Amino acid sequence: MSDLLQEVPAPLEGVRVLDLTRALAGPMTARLLAELGADVVKLEPPDGDLVRLVAPPQDRGMSGLYTLANVGKRNVCVDLRQGEGREIALDLVRWADAVIENYRPGVMEGLGLGWETLHRENLALVLLSINGYGSDSPQRGRRAFAPVIHAVAGVLQYHAEWTGSPLTQLADNQADINASLHGTIGLLAALRSAERTGVGQHVEVPLFDALLATYSETPFALLPEPVHRDECPLYDAGRHGHVAIAGPPQNAWARLREAHGLEDPAPGPRPRAEKAKLRQRAIEAWMAAQPDMTTLLDRVEQAGLAGGRVEGLRDVLLGPVSQQQGLLAHVDDRRGGTRPVVRTPYRFDGKRRPVPSPAPRRGEHNREVLEELLGYDAERIAALSEADVLQEAAPDAR
Repeated sequence: MSDLLQEVPAPLEGVRVLDLTRALAGPMTARLLAELGADVVKLEPPDGDLVRLVAPPQDRGMSGLYTLANVGKRNVCVDLRQGEGREIALDLVRWADAVIENYRPGVMEGLGLGWETLHRENLALVLLSINGYGSDSPQRGRRAFAPVIHAVAGVLQYHAEWTGSPLTQLADNQADINASLHGTIGLLAALRSAERTGVGQHVEVPLFDALLATYSETPFALLPEPVHRDECPLYDAGRHGHVAIAGPPQNAWARLREAHGLEDPAPGPRPRAEKAKLRQRAIEAWMAAQPDMTTLLDRVEQAGLAGGRVEGLRDVLLGPVSQQQGLLAHVDDRRGGTRPVVRTPYRFDGKRRPVPSPAPRRGEHNREVLEELLGYDAERIAALSEADVLQEAAPDAR
């Protein structure tokens, strides 16, 4: 790792976060805070975080997705449906600066942990709620995961129309990740306000809103006569592979023609679609004639265009650029080995944060957290475990 990527002190050192979330949007918010230096305690229910099972059979338990969203945290497994479990949660609320939850609206109140209760117990506390549609929405009670939000928010339909392809689901959890980023911003802003005023706030980030607030195509869909903006196709450069160029295809054609003397295969008046198709073929023929991909991309840059070769995701993650930038952290996989996890992208004065601690097993830090943070004695902790208020996965459990 280069000098520019050395470790930097924690910018959120001293910030204390109670993570009541499962799945992806909430846990990713808490993971970002943990990697920035916050002390994050995750309360996991006895049935476990469901993303432990979102994996091939051999990877279930400490799955890759669970690891991605939960590195850097401590874990207490507690049954919040029991009164003593609720008391543990409230003791941690009094310790925390922020609480994150991603239940449907009303569930926290049903657990006796609604905003009014938390605010009364800790006046300066910030509560971040990530949910599907918002507590003021008629859809507030509906279950919501990213694939559903992609559909109901119009993103899938728009993408199919733009590409001319059949309707299909996105190959990522875009709604979850957008909500986690917006949730992190909202929580940090509310913490800053609480520092000034001594009074916390309840911040709410619905997945539906977060996805559309971050979707770059909304201005085009909101025109009086909606249009789909033109974007360059992927160009087939023959033996070199496929190349992406940013911007409208008309701009790519004009710049490449001017810089490199491409002959127009569609002069004079012709239908727009015919011109576009013939010019795309001319660009592809020019690309295929270049001696190698490096030369091709250099000549695209010389034309004032941004371009890049279409790469495979695994190849990129394990490739030289990833290695040069220290993109992957190798963390304990809790199975006797390590596994790679993509690090957060932040540099502070050109330096990165340390590699995060491994994702925790369910209930791994029960005793440590209850003794260290809450002052519980061994007898009380043993009684809570005996009553199944506290639970713990075996060290070799998947």
